[in-house]
Order: sequence, then structure tokens, then C-alpha cells
Amino acid sequence: MYKITDELNENGFSVNSVDVLIKRNNGSRAFNTLDYFVILIAVSEAQFTIQGIDYKVKKGSLTFLGPAKDIVFCPNCNAEGNVYALTFSSSFFERSAKDTLLLHSDLFFNTALPFVTTQASIPIDEVLKLIINRLALYKTKQNNGLYISVAHNCVEALLLDGLFYVDEKVCEINDTRKFTFLDIVNRFRVLLQRNYQTEKQVSFYADLLHITPRRLSEMTESVLGKSAKQVIIDKIVGEGTRMLKHSNYTVSEIAYQLGFNDEANFSTFIKKYTHKNPRMIREEVNTVLGT
Repeated sequence: MYKITDELNENGFSVNSVDVLIKRNNGSRAFNTLDYFVILIAVSEAQFTIQGIDYKVKKGSLTFLGPAKDIVFCPNCNAEGNVYALTFSSSFFERSAKDTLLLHSDLFFNTALPFVTTQASIPIDEVLKLIINRLALYKTKQNNGLYISVAHNCVEALLLDGLFYVDEKVCEINDTRKFTFLDIVNRFRVLLQRNYQTEKQVSFYADLLHITPRRLSEMTESVLGKSAKQVIIDKIVGEGTRMLKHSNYTVSEIAYQLGFNDEANFSTFIKKYTHKNPRMIREEVNTVLGT
């Protein structure tokens, strides 16, 4: 955006309410996203003109703008705290291959679309508490490395939230848009996040995506370097390991939450893919904490 702050230049990330940005822009409501990605959080109903076209968004919406987009905020955006803008560079966000896939999915920052908007999955007051207030708190701690890590996590949370609730019509394979492997693999990841506790077969996800299981695996192999079945296994192993290390649930309770018939089946599954049984995984954590 014009009048880029020192913080944005230094860290590749900034968060401000739009009324603050307008003041810094000498009262002008016209901006360009330049080389940056922007997520707008609408605390109240708002209206923008993006690429010369007027749009109105609902309270609690998340709007995703890619680089080189012209945007003019309507007068009601001048009100304090009505709209917040999280602005970041690709170099700020891309710390892993997963980050790159998420950021460059056509489901969000597709250069052929002016913007993508979704509703936040939680009330807007909770978004402000978990994102805006949290960032403000960590910024006061004068620990820039910690602040940047928290900022990265907040951006990722908003992207995943938007991906989870993205308009189903955008993801219809019969749409006139040309879908890339990245689109479909990211959609598969969203569906897996929703259903991994109950659905562990590739065919279930392939049916929802209107492709064959073999075709889905070809796509995940191309994008992630692993089969669709392995993606599902990795998800369940990761969640199971996380719960064993960081929760007080019993092994039986974890097995039940992850959709296994009993503790024995879960233990066999975990040992097959980690070469450790649940008790060993928990003992490792206790050993580390006790050192």
C-alpha cells in the first residue's frame, strides 16, 4: 500500500485499522496493494471499490486481496476500528512448502479475481480478541522475533479459516474456471481437516471432489510428493501424536476421538507408522520435561 510503514518494510508484516491507514495516506481512501497480500477483517458492514467495481461485505467477513490490486474504501471505513488490514509479503509468510501452497492457491489470491471473501467461522469479537488484540499484546513485549512468529500464526489461522469456509461454488469441478492441482489438493486438505476423525478412505474425499481416487493421488504426488492415502495417514498420526504429547486424555479417549474402534487398534496404527507405542511417546515427553 502507499505510505508503507517502517514496520512493513522491516518485517514484511503490519496490521492497522483502515482509519489509521487513511490518516497516514493524507486522508485519501485510495490504495494499491503493490507487492503485498492483504486480509481485510470487517468489524462492521463495509463497502469497497476494488479494480473499479463496488462491493459490499458483511460484518465478520474476511476479504483476501492479492498484489497489484486497486482499492478505495468507502466513507464508513473511516470510522475507528471498522475494518482492519493485515498486510504481508510472500517472503514473510513462506517459511515452508506448506505455506507456499496455501498462499498461492487460486482459492484465495487468484489474479483473475478482484478478491475472495468468506465469513469468519467465529464471531467477529472473538476474531478481534484472538488476532488483533493478541498481536497488539505481543508487540508490546519488545521481542520482535516472538511478535513475528505470532503474526505468522495469525495470518495462517485466517487463511485456514477462510479456506475452511470458502464458498462451495468456487470448488465445483464443473465450474468454468480451470482448476489447478494446487486448488484441488488444498480443497482435499480442507475436507480432510473436517472429516479425518470419521473418514479415512481416499475414495470418500475423491467422491466429494468429483475425481477418481487414483487421480487424487496423482495430484497429491505431484504437489506434496506423497499419495492421498499417505496424506491421510500423516494427518491421523500427527493428530494422535500431538494429543499423546500435549493432552491429558487417556489412550482410549484419544483412540475414540480419532475414530478407532478400540485402544488396541489405535496402538497398532501408531506403532506401525512411528515405531513407538503410545506409552513410549508419552514417556519421551515426560523425560524431556524432567531434564
